[in-house]
Amino acid sequence: MDISEIIKTLDKWNFWNQKIDTGIRRQFYLDELNRYLKMPEIVALTGVRRSGKSTIILQIIEGLIQNKKVNPKNTLYINFEEPSFGGGLNLELLIKFFDAYLEFYNPKGKIYLFLDEVQLVKNWEKFVVSLYDRKANIKIFVTGSSSKLLQNEISTLLSGRYVSKTIYPLSFKEFLNFKKIEYNPLVKTPKLYNQLREYIEFGGFPRIVLEKNKHNKRVLLAEYFNSIVERDILLRHQIKNIKDIREIISFVFSNVSKQTSSYKLEKNFGISSQNIRRYFEYFNEAFLLQFASFFSFSVKKQIYNPQKIFSIDTGLRNAVSFKFGNDIGKLLENIVFMEFLRKKEQPYYWENGTEIDFLIRKGYQVSELFNVCYSLEDKQTLDREIKSLEKGITEFEKSKAKLIYWEGQTIKHSGIKFVNILDFLLG
Repeated sequence: MDISEIIKTLDKWNFWNQKIDTGIRRQFYLDELNRYLKMPEIVALTGVRRSGKSTIILQIIEGLIQNKKVNPKNTLYINFEEPSFGGGLNLELLIKFFDAYLEFYNPKGKIYLFLDEVQLVKNWEKFVVSLYDRKANIKIFVTGSSSKLLQNEISTLLSGRYVSKTIYPLSFKEFLNFKKIEYNPLVKTPKLYNQLREYIEFGGFPRIVLEKNKHNKRVLLAEYFNSIVERDILLRHQIKNIKDIREIISFVFSNVSKQTSSYKLEKNFGISSQNIRRYFEYFNEAFLLQFASFFSFSVKKQIYNPQKIFSIDTGLRNAVSFKFGNDIGKLLENIVFMEFLRKKEQPYYWENGTEIDFLIRKGYQVSELFNVCYSLEDKQTLDREIKSLEKGITEFEKSKAKLIYWEGQTIKHSGIKFVNILDFLLG
């Protein structure tokens, strides 16, 4: 591509000569990212494909132009999934794009550079580190659909030079905001429960939430799943045994919120546990699956116990597994787990004759224990949940126990706090 072709392509994505629709603002992320604007470090946004990273980037640029009065020509956004760029993106081409921008617009003052899906560019990190280390008057944002964007492969080069933020699909609060549904968190209406049921069934991907037709939602979710598997797992890792990958992901999606080990799957599918562990790493790297480890003060015990598996989005899971109604309890647990991640908590599970769904630690101290159940109406279920929490309190004496539920009447219990799911998600 020559300079005129480069600028013509970039012009389609930038605010230089046009206004761009930036969608519904996600203030939860924007508030933090706007604070990062004042820092010299590179800002890295990671998250599952279609979670809204690109839209948030555009919203940041729009805010710079409108609120901070930055000249649009001082912002450069490059979307590396632009079809006309073709394959073979590399360091030389990235430098060519940037030089073309500098030559054509000759911006004065600070430049704000945004590199979207930057993992597609080979050796991109050398470019941004060079700009950072020579203290160029440039604020750099990068995004990627891989959790390893700033880990392992390039950690040495970027160490100490960046701050990162994971972008997740919409929380239930954001879901209601996107649908323009007003609510009072103290009033639990049937409409709110209806919306929560929809949220659990179809998930929180922004485009899916805004789509009104249920059939179209399912079609889009299936496309999302295929795109993540094909582009972020099969293509990225050059995997040829597609059948194994699809069998494993289909199985674990049908068993979210359950303990799963590579040795158990080896027996079920005849795939070596070593390969299954490697596939799990790929699923996690693409943000498709998230994991809760067994809690123990012994790292060895954590490693050798099964992990609980969760989907990044319940809608994505439902579109693939074709199971919903009978799994409402497990899906409820899944959205609770994801809410912990949004709040920057790292949940564990614990088991010792009985299971605690989630355990939260603060430093070396276990601070909270959580169990999740759909209904309190089943006395047998209620007794089981209470007894497991009581055992947890005995084991972790300074912890507080909470039981998150959807429906039913709570009982008075001196050691356990009952928390309705709407209070948990909207509080």
